[in-house]
Amino acid sequence: MQQPDDSSLAPARRFTHSTSGAILVTVMAIVVAVAFVACGKAGGAVAQGGKSANAPRTGDPRVVACTLMPKEEMNALTGASYTTTESNDDGHSSQSNCHYFTASDPAGMSLNIDWVSPSDYSDPVEHAALQKAAMGGAKLGGKLTAGMPTIPGAETGPIDGIGDEATINMMMLTARKGDYTITVQIIPTDMMTLMTDTTAARGFVEKEKVVARKVLAKL
Repeated sequence: MQQPDDSSLAPARRFTHSTSGAILVTVMAIVVAVAFVACGKAGGAVAQGGKSANAPRTGDPRVVACTLMPKEEMNALTGASYTTTESNDDGHSSQSNCHYFTASDPAGMSLNIDWVSPSDYSDPVEHAALQKAAMGGAKLGGKLTAGMPTIPGAETGPIDGIGDEATINMMMLTARKGDYTITVQIIPTDMMTLMTDTTAARGFVEKEKVVARKVLAKL
């Protein structure tokens, strides 16, 4: 069977060589899509009551993911050897992302940072609603994939000790600290090992936790 072109940066094209890999990538795509749709709606969330657990932020909250976490620091945290970073930041939206990869591992890993700006809300109630909505996509994704095939050894559900709240589903970790919400995902390349060795998934998840704690400590 002809192999896909390794020059492609699309993770899904890397894993179509096995049924289990195809299932995993499809499910992960669903989770990512749900998370982005929900985050896109966060700006229009309607406050239902209650007070903000975090004081309103002043000034410009913008950050640049690739600058906040350069590849050298990411390599030190994960044990990887990423040589290149890539971002599609436009400098205007309330998010920044960074893709870390090599020529032999174009899927690599990704870091996405979203934030709530002071201009997004007019009172503490609306502020609290936006913070709550920021995690809505990840939580909904977990519910939608609850009955789907699971990755052996992969942790699923809420995680303690990372930011104000955190959850993981299909090896994609989402966490929030105040007005910032981050997503960390390491894309495995050896799908056969991932689906047969329960320690493989745990290893990836633990690395994502380390990265998430480091990123949130800087925000």
